[in-house]
Amino acid sequence: MTSRERFADAEKRWEEGPLRERTAPGELPPQFRGYSGVSKDETQPEFRTGGGEIVVKRLYTPADLDGTDAVDDVGFPGQPPFTRGRDPLGYRAFRWPLSFYSGYGSSESANERYRALCAAGSTYVSLAVDLPSQNGYDSDHPLARGEVGKVGVALSTLPDLERVFAGLPLERIHTGTVGNCVGPWALAMFHGVGQRFGIDPAAMHVSIQNDPIKEYTGRGTYIFPPRVAVDLAGDVVAYMRTHLPGWEPQYSCSTTLRWGGCSTSQEIGFGIANLIAYTETARAKGVPPEEYVPWVHLHMTADNDLFEEVAKFRAVRRLWARIARERFQTDDPRVLGLRLTVFTGAHRLTAQEPLNNIVRTTVQILASILGGIENIATPAFDEALALPTLESTRLSQITKIILHDESLVGQTVDPLGGSYFIESLTNELEAKGRDVYDKIEGQGGAIAALENGYYLREMADGMYRYQREVERGDRPVIGVNKYVVEKDVPIRLFKGDPDDERRQVERLRAVRRERDAARVDRALAEIRRVAEGKAVGRDENIVPAMIEAVQAHATVGEIFAVLREIFGEYKAPTVI
Repeated sequence: MTSRERFADAEKRWEEGPLRERTAPGELPPQFRGYSGVSKDETQPEFRTGGGEIVVKRLYTPADLDGTDAVDDVGFPGQPPFTRGRDPLGYRAFRWPLSFYSGYGSSESANERYRALCAAGSTYVSLAVDLPSQNGYDSDHPLARGEVGKVGVALSTLPDLERVFAGLPLERIHTGTVGNCVGPWALAMFHGVGQRFGIDPAAMHVSIQNDPIKEYTGRGTYIFPPRVAVDLAGDVVAYMRTHLPGWEPQYSCSTTLRWGGCSTSQEIGFGIANLIAYTETARAKGVPPEEYVPWVHLHMTADNDLFEEVAKFRAVRRLWARIARERFQTDDPRVLGLRLTVFTGAHRLTAQEPLNNIVRTTVQILASILGGIENIATPAFDEALALPTLESTRLSQITKIILHDESLVGQTVDPLGGSYFIESLTNELEAKGRDVYDKIEGQGGAIAALENGYYLREMADGMYRYQREVERGDRPVIGVNKYVVEKDVPIRLFKGDPDDERRQVERLRAVRRERDAARVDRALAEIRRVAEGKAVGRDENIVPAMIEAVQAHATVGEIFAVLREIFGEYKAPTVI
């Protein structure tokens, strides 16, 4: 009897024995009774993954992996198709850094927080920048009133960033910011602060997200039409790879897609389509895939379904390897091996019973580690209520270190590899993700699908479905629609300084009075010249002009007023 025949015979005996006895009509047999909570029947007629796309079977067996090749589809870590990760050693050769994304109020307030974070052991501090600055408005612009320093530090001019980093070991820490639709300006600001502190910018460690597509599919801090924004982001990539090769110039973020309603497979397909669009933009500017892909990463989220998220991370690495091989006609592992990072599920944080968020985030971090994620950022448990406190921020970051160092979950590479369930989920999610990707490419790629409203329509549909599931009680959310506690648990919340906005505006006006006005005018004229060339099809890199404008103390509002005049502003479509 072959092994397949032996298994089929054993499965039949299981079905006719324990399974039939357990599910037979009548009273539950004594041997199946637990201490408490055991039901006679299954608790729901159908079980689905957290993303809702895949029906979860009662049992997974080798039969579910028919057609899955152990070498071609699963393989080994560190080689194509990278299902099991990019690094042959995984977490056995890794120490989690304490990294923080933080910022609020004035530059002095932010500096105080960053000093405290570094004193707590952080070597990676990423700046959260307030909404006016991210939208290219000065702190005294009418639209900025009430928003200055509210969700990040206010940065109108280079002296603001100088105050942020005063007294910090900028030459030793890794820093950066989001800078999605203001990427060239963000680059110029960090370049300028390095020079002002006497540090060679090329020796600094800086990462800029530089992912404008993210803004049109979630956060909303867009400025220009998508094609203009992606082109400017490409300038940042080209400049960094030539002049600042140690900087990380871009990462494509699928978090807001998932948070905005995308399914699990859509996060895979949309995320890969976006990264392909950026890779092609870089290639058009003279940066080939082998010089681009190793320096970027796909920044995903981790949702609540532990096993589905592990399978998702494995599936997206494998699908990228296959698509990249087809698209770029290469077997270069630098191109086929996709780096994955995660921001855990901030969209699942609840304002009700916020301490429950600690458990949610812990499970999401565990899924990320089991799925081979190479960096994990986590929100604090109180972020559904306010900016996090120093204590809650540190707790969110230390959780992954506890799981790694105390729970020892990273001792072997891809520990769930070979699980019938995980491998089956990986296969299904790869196939569904490929269908999503092909649909986007059939519309002309990510930018075209963004422009025609496809992304937003799919996200809106998904968000509506999720909300209806919560309202009906089909999707339990503990503390919201199940096991609700009427009395709020007291949580100490962060409170900023209400005078920060006034001080920031006063400093901005002082910079305008004291700077060399003629130098500012020349710098803005150069930005205008480059932008006007771009508007008629000339592809000149805007970063050098941006660096000069920032060093001349031109304000972010003055710089982007010029660009708005030439490129216009994006108006989001109405999605019903």
